Parts: sequence; structure tokens; C-alpha cells
Amino acid sequence: MSSRVIPFPVLGNVHDKCCAVSLPFSLHDAVAPWRRRHRRLIAATGQWALSRGVALPADHVALWAAAADELGYGGSVDGMTGPWRASALPDLMATAADRCALAGRSAPADLATSLWHLYGFLADTGRLHPASDPLPELRAAIVVFGTYDRVRRSPPPEPTAA
Repeated sequence: MSSRVIPFPVLGNVHDKCCAVSLPFSLHDAVAPWRRRHRRLIAATGQWALSRGVALPADHVALWAAAADELGYGGSVDGMTGPWRASALPDLMATAADRCALAGRSAPADLATSLWHLYGFLADTGRLHPASDPLPELRAAIVVFGTYDRVRRSPPPEPTAA
């Protein structure tokens, strides 16, 4: 008789009130409730990005909205949002990464680029609360805390109006 090991997922200690996701699922599926809830904002960001020739995936905007909801910005992300502080962006990015981890995946490699453009969209369309830190400070926090500078050596180019 031969002995063989049959591989299967092993779960660590899981609290008896918790459930564990056995298989990773797509970011698209993980953020589906927020994509539906914030579809008007996502459509507006898509139109803004297309008119400027930049990529701003709907799933990244939905992930931002999910993290914003969790941090207490949920009621206002479709209209004017904030006030946003550069010092709050590390928590936002960590919350987004945690949401991805719950789905069994890592955060998108280009999430910082999307956040760079998303805050540009918010500023350009009057959705960034006037008491927020200035856009250059928010973007600087994205560069520092989003490890953007480790992925690409320079910030993305400013979008051009169509």
C-alpha cells in the first residue's frame, strides 16, 4: 500500500463565529455591492477618465467607496466627499487592502494610480470637500503611503481635457 499526501486548503485557527472563504474570488465580485450602490459616481468617474485618456477602473472606484464606507465617509461619496486629509489616506489604503485580503487576493498593483486620478476627478468636479487638504497634498500622500513611488518612478501625467 502506498502512502500519499492529498493537498487541501488548511485553515488556521478560526474563531467559531467566523467563516472563512475557501477560494479567492475576483475583485469585481468582491466590490459588486458598492459598484451597484455607487453606480452614478462610477459612471461619472468613467466619463471623466475617458475624456482625459486615463484609466480609472470601475472596480477600483468601488473598492475606494467600500473603504470610504467602512471609515465613515459612506453617506457622502456620491456627492461632495470629505473632508479628506492626507494623513487619513494610509488608513483608507489599508482598509482597501484588507477588503482585498478578505476576498483572498492582494490589492491591485495599480490602485495608487487609480486613487491619484480619482482624487483629481473629485477636485475637478467639485466633489472634494472644500475643507479637504489640497489636491497636491492628497496626491503626495498617495505617492508616499500607496507605495506608488516603488511601482513607478514618477507620478502619472496630468490628464488632458478632451
